[in-house]
Amino acid sequence: MPGGRETSAGKGDTSVGKGLCVLDALATSRAPLGVSEIAHRTGMAKSTIHRLLVTMISHGYVAKVEDRYSLADRVFEVGNRVQVGEVENLRESAAPYLAELFALTRQTVHLGVLSGSDVLYVDKVAGTNSPRVTTRVGGRRPAYATGLGKALLAFASPPVVKQTLAGSFKRFTAYTVADAQRMTQSLVRVRETGLATDYEESFLGVACLAAPVWNADTTRAVASISLSCSVSGRSPSRYRTALNDIARQLSGAFRLAERKA
Repeated sequence: MPGGRETSAGKGDTSVGKGLCVLDALATSRAPLGVSEIAHRTGMAKSTIHRLLVTMISHGYVAKVEDRYSLADRVFEVGNRVQVGEVENLRESAAPYLAELFALTRQTVHLGVLSGSDVLYVDKVAGTNSPRVTTRVGGRRPAYATGLGKALLAFASPPVVKQTLAGSFKRFTAYTVADAQRMTQSLVRVRETGLATDYEESFLGVACLAAPVWNADTTRAVASISLSCSVSGRSPSRYRTALNDIARQLSGAFRLAERKA
């Protein structure tokens, strides 16, 4: 923290805001963090970090092992009570369909929703015959860089699409579609075909095929399903029929549930 000043990374100067900054720092780290690392990530004084950690440990949100800290079970409990996306009990409702798609393909299967300009991973079934993909449930990635995200953006509301295209683009690989003009063209193709593709745009060696899951009147995607496979094998298009069928079945299940509600 430069000069010992407490900036809280510009994310808020209340105790609640500072506490959330600490949770964010822990959530975005792959390993437990020490106080100095948390201070560096948040821009807060170590004394403030210590005070916040003591409180969060007492409430079960943070765990301490020796001199390092990580998120605790309470965060998992609270997170699983959150409704993600527009569909109630989305993850539970979609689970049998993801399992069936996995059984048909043995490839890695994802379920996602839009969160701002990102795709938020709601569920994942790791494939036995597909490359390792470093995604995780609860993680997120820019929608423009994933098949899941493009399937959602292509059938999102115009303001959401406009906001995403107006934002900045980061290259994850040499194949990432990293400008608004090319992304616009890509979304047009998704609308024409009903499927989104991602050939090494997010992870090298990985190809992805994704399909939208529709709202009740089939005007907008409320979620999307994808499968990921190796680019060195056969094209992911061989799974087109299976993916379309599962996405259509899940869309139908959501429509039926909405009518009964």
